[in-house]
Amino acid sequence: MTTFLLILVGGLTTGSVLGLVALGYNVVFSSTRIVNFAQGTMLVVGGYAAFAFVDRADLPIFVAFLGAIVVTVVVGVLVHLIAIRTLGKIDVASTMGWILTTSAAGTILLDVVRKVIDSETHQIPSIAGSILGWRGSIFYGVAIKPDDVLIVVTALALMVGFELLLSRTLIGKAFRAVSQDKQAATLMGINADRMVMLSFAIAGGLAAIAAVVLSQRLFVKLDNGLNLGIMAFVAAVIGGLGSTRGAIVGGYLIAFVTAITRAYVNDGARWEIPVVVIVFLAVLVLRPTGMFGETETEKV
Repeated sequence: MTTFLLILVGGLTTGSVLGLVALGYNVVFSSTRIVNFAQGTMLVVGGYAAFAFVDRADLPIFVAFLGAIVVTVVVGVLVHLIAIRTLGKIDVASTMGWILTTSAAGTILLDVVRKVIDSETHQIPSIAGSILGWRGSIFYGVAIKPDDVLIVVTALALMVGFELLLSRTLIGKAFRAVSQDKQAATLMGINADRMVMLSFAIAGGLAAIAAVVLSQRLFVKLDNGLNLGIMAFVAAVIGGLGSTRGAIVGGYLIAFVTAITRAYVNDGARWEIPVVVIVFLAVLVLRPTGMFGETETEKV
């Protein structure tokens, strides 16, 4: 029972964080058909911004949380203006310049964090110290904390929210229209550039949310951007780029696979990455567009 609970708690919490970061990838992809490789770095920016607001500005954690979201929203817009807008009217199907520009933007953002704040590992206060008086429980030697519940609920709530946004609102329809044919969407009166900028802003806000809820488990550190960014990208591809539910499901799949590997394989930590790669390749072989991805029909 202890092993089962460890897998369950670890899989749900880690999967929720990966899903939140993967959701950021998919929000941008849903409007641009490109992958923002600076998304992992925005997770770092959000975490260090929250720490700076708490430690150096002496603000309450809730205010710092909101401040971090504002910072990453602005950073997301700047990434769009610097890494994407400067490329002009590119055809994402024929050029991969956005890979270099978004990756470079991520590298620059890391250096900015180092110089403006620092490069040390930090912990910030818990947002959910208690839930209706409940401060945590221990079942069969496994601790379950309010922060664990907060991570899972936040991920699922945002997944449902974005699913409804994309399927039931005019903004969601505009996202899909810009993604399918930017020129045609513009002719229909949709401000395509504004939609793309909005997607980067939303992705930035998601990064801050993930960073703050994650800080109780993995702290705030520079490595989170690379480690979680890569794993979340894999989760997004497995679930299907552009799919909100795919981001969360892909995150949970990777998290549970790694949790089971750690629990039942000798020296499981060394086998986590190879197992994830095997699952990744298996999904792509069986369904190249991911579990919830849609196959695009190209008209000639």
